Amino acid sequence: MTFPTLNLTLSRRRHEEMEANNEFFPTGLTTEQQRLRELILAEIPLYKDGRDKQLGAGLYDIEVGNALYRIFTAEGMDLRTAADDGFWRFLSLKLVPDLVKSRWVNGSAVRFWKGRSRIWLRATWWTVHLTWQGTEEATKAVLENVTTDTVVQLVERPGRAGFRIELTRSLFMERNLRKPSQDQFRAVMKLNTAKVLVVEPSCCEGGFEGYAKALFNEAGCLDTRLQPRTEK
Repeated sequence: MTFPTLNLTLSRRRHEEMEANNEFFPTGLTTEQQRLRELILAEIPLYKDGRDKQLGAGLYDIEVGNALYRIFTAEGMDLRTAADDGFWRFLSLKLVPDLVKSRWVNGSAVRFWKGRSRIWLRATWWTVHLTWQGTEEATKAVLENVTTDTVVQLVERPGRAGFRIELTRSLFMERNLRKPSQDQFRAVMKLNTAKVLVVEPSCCEGGFEGYAKALFNEAGCLDTRLQPRTEK
């Protein structure tokens, strides 16, 4: 299928119209786009549904990301499309604005189109892609305790050359093994941002996985699995 986009000027106008009328509904969809909308809503219920509020916002976001990843993979979306903010603006403002509004009831522009890394649908898809562990179940496991702040740490730190996908996947695999606090993981990500300017992770001993292990150690996030148990 084709993946339409929406530019910044039209995005602003569309969002202002929806806010002024308090009507966050799809508009002007082709038959193919309507089919895509139905595929998405068949997989992702609106957040106002009781089941998803019981899940909590963080887990709901991960469910959304996994569903979008599954659907768009089947539809043949490539990374060039995924990196195009115009595509995510189209989804948010034309295809499923009701879905976005159900999650962000204040209708904030940054969640629909204005804040690149905070466009909600974009952030959920990229979170799954950047932490992908080979299967949906394995990926869910590494994202089990991910908070909104963790997602922000992930999608707002692409680096000078863009996202380092294999590196990020190794970091999240190590995170899942070590179970750091939010503050500890934030320290790991900040340290990584500084180190990749002078060190090539793939050239380190053990490759990306070895680099990730060393990074967590350097940030003071020790591997508790290796610490001796005290007898009771």
